[in-house]
Amino acid sequence: MKPLSIIHILIAAALGAACATGGGETASPAPTPTAVEAAPVPEPTPTVRPDRAPLNYGPRSADGLQAILSTGDLGVGLNRFGFVMTSQRGFVTEPAAKLKTRHAPAGGEFGGAVQQADAIFQPWPYGNRGMYAAELDFDRPGTWKVEIAIDNPDGFPLSAELVFEVEATPSAPAVGDPAIPSVTRTLADVESLAELSTGSLQDEDLYRITLAQAVGNGKPTVVVFASPAFCANAVCGPQVETLQQLKDAHEGEANFVHVDFYDNPHEIQGDLDRARISPVVVEWSLPSIEWTFVIDAGGTITARFEGFATLAELETALQPLL
Repeated sequence: MKPLSIIHILIAAALGAACATGGGETASPAPTPTAVEAAPVPEPTPTVRPDRAPLNYGPRSADGLQAILSTGDLGVGLNRFGFVMTSQRGFVTEPAAKLKTRHAPAGGEFGGAVQQADAIFQPWPYGNRGMYAAELDFDRPGTWKVEIAIDNPDGFPLSAELVFEVEATPSAPAVGDPAIPSVTRTLADVESLAELSTGSLQDEDLYRITLAQAVGNGKPTVVVFASPAFCANAVCGPQVETLQQLKDAHEGEANFVHVDFYDNPHEIQGDLDRARISPVVVEWSLPSIEWTFVIDAGGTITARFEGFATLAELETALQPLL
């Protein structure tokens, strides 16, 4: 719903007549009353629901391919760049894709290729689908395009493209930033796990300490922000399961924390209009529904994953910190 318009209110400033000063002097005549317009009240900024952020779809190519950006929070520097590919037959799952990036100056055309990279297909836990991921380094903000080419068993490459924006700095904390020591809720704060998380996975180990305690206790930390039962992309639940698998493999070596995207999961009952975004999600400035961060023992973010992160990706990010 759009915010209501603000009615500007005019305030009449009537100035009283001055008193006589004595000694026979006549008081100065009172100034003529004037109407003064009040300073406009700023209209409230509409609240953006990160759980309802629109997806960035590329055009459908002549080959019938279409790319969907999975990692919209991109900033200058090195980024994990992810996208899903679909065709008229469903999800594309070839092992790799070749990427070329081009930059367009303001009001200008896209220039020559700035970089080339291979994107590796990262399968999701359930179903025949997944995301392509690559490390891309953007040297300037602005409008960028990625050209995607995929070899296929028919012997000719398939192609698609995506146009997207790169900001000077991303919205969510970046690699190299200090982790925000948020005081998240734990088992000690609630009567049941249903107040901390949705979904069928109920692992108490993921809610024993606050994120602030984890960041400050001298161990590496992996934190997942996701709502398992109320997620639009169908992999928030598997992401928490992946966190549990990582915890089981490295129990005692690191902290593993899950923060539900919603502050009231037990009250939603399938109706997201009831949902309140977690204040921790707001504190971390997360612009989309699913995030994982890997944090070193000193509290510095060493890896960030927007969208689903596979167990292999998280293992690779965590191992150097152990």
